[in-house]
Amino acid sequence: MVDKLTKYCKYLLIALMVLNVVFGILTIISGEGGVGTFMGFAYCMLGLTVVAILFAPIYGIIINPKSVKTIGFVVAIVAVLALIALLLSKGATLPVEYLESMGVTKGTESFVDFFMVFTYIVVGGTIAAVIYSAISKLINK
Repeated sequence: MVDKLTKYCKYLLIALMVLNVVFGILTIISGEGGVGTFMGFAYCMLGLTVVAILFAPIYGIIINPKSVKTIGFVVAIVAVLALIALLLSKGATLPVEYLESMGVTKGTESFVDFFMVFTYIVVGGTIAAVIYSAISKLINK
């Protein structure tokens, strides 16, 4: 059953890639008039991505119930990283007059600051993991 699902997912991904290329070309040909259609398609693709992101772990748990530990571990790591980012973010640091002139609230600035710090931590961790993997492969040869 897993092999059939893998095969169907492969064909679905190929079809979606072809649709992306076709809609992209049609948008380029149509000019400004096709941008709205392409944005609608992009929103549909975003919705499909969210469904896939929610469905994949549930399906993985159904197929392999032991994977709950791994998923829980990953969620715990993300929660710890979010807590670290929250503690490192400075919150609202710009003058209120400047924020009001831009139409931004202090809460929005704090929210953006938190997610920027969180992104920096995740990107830094990813780069460190890639470097560690490359070095460990060289040492273990």
